[in-house]
Amino acid sequence: MNVTLLHRDMEKMSPGVEYISGESLYRPEVVRWRRRLEERYTPPEGAAVAVLLPCSARKPYSSSPSHRRFIQAIKRGAKKRGLVHEVIMTSPLALVPRELENLYPACCYDTTLTGHWSQEEKEVLARAIRSYAAKFGGEVLCYAGEAYAEVCESLGIEVVARGDLLAEDSLKALEERLRRAVAGSQGKGHNSIDALRRVADFQFGRGAGRALIPEGARVRRGRIFFEGEQVAAVSRRHGYLALTLRGGELLRSFSGYVVELSFYPEGSNVFTPGIEWAGEEIRPGDEVIALYDDQVVGVGRALLSGAELERATRGLGVVLRHRRRAA
Repeated sequence: MNVTLLHRDMEKMSPGVEYISGESLYRPEVVRWRRRLEERYTPPEGAAVAVLLPCSARKPYSSSPSHRRFIQAIKRGAKKRGLVHEVIMTSPLALVPRELENLYPACCYDTTLTGHWSQEEKEVLARAIRSYAAKFGGEVLCYAGEAYAEVCESLGIEVVARGDLLAEDSLKALEERLRRAVAGSQGKGHNSIDALRRVADFQFGRGAGRALIPEGARVRRGRIFFEGEQVAAVSRRHGYLALTLRGGELLRSFSGYVVELSFYPEGSNVFTPGIEWAGEEIRPGDEVIALYDDQVVGVGRALLSGAELERATRGLGVVLRHRRRAA
């Protein structure tokens, strides 16, 4: 049996479920996360330095007491937080950039903590760090202990402090190292718009962020506007972007998350016999754009993978959140 092909087929059919297991390195939604991070994610250009941090039991990480202390130290050291890119190291996801921490499954995963990392976990983390560092291009620092520090040192990454990371002397060391790292930096830093573009890339594919959130876009209370129209909103449930019809129009040419219909939808439910084509990247629960006669007629959530949407001859396939009324 070809195990790689088996995992690939499982990943296509899995919407993602809760898990508490040391075997979770190869759960479909975990593999999907690491693949998207490697293939779709681009670190912010405006950051002068990246800091690799340990994970926390509380999710999202920034709500934990430890990460609140880390963030305070980063602000004091860099003066401008946007000059530092914060990336969390964790198993089984490997890396979680700070701007993606509210996305499923990073927002709510759990796993058994034994204090011991297997060699396989270390190799998965090392691969993710190498990929990230190559794309970041700048200085990468590690502020973590135990297995995290061991992996970073093996890759030639400086470990700023050891021992108690919440001790005042450790936090002072982080501040001072960041102060030196950003000294003389001409970078503008990164902001909330940049972060949402990276979320869009991670969700829909590289290039989607610029297509969906062009220059001049604005964010108000989790809703994204362009030229006076709302194009998307951040879902409070899973952190991903929920599109409007205008957002679907902006994104349709830059995304494989499209379904082509054989009819003009009269209601919110789209059954599979009416779906002529669906993007291969679509997974259960993904945001999709519905087309009819080359026109965006709806946006909503897929209940099946792209392959299943095309193949199925009965059953509900897509639930539209917004649909265009027939003229």
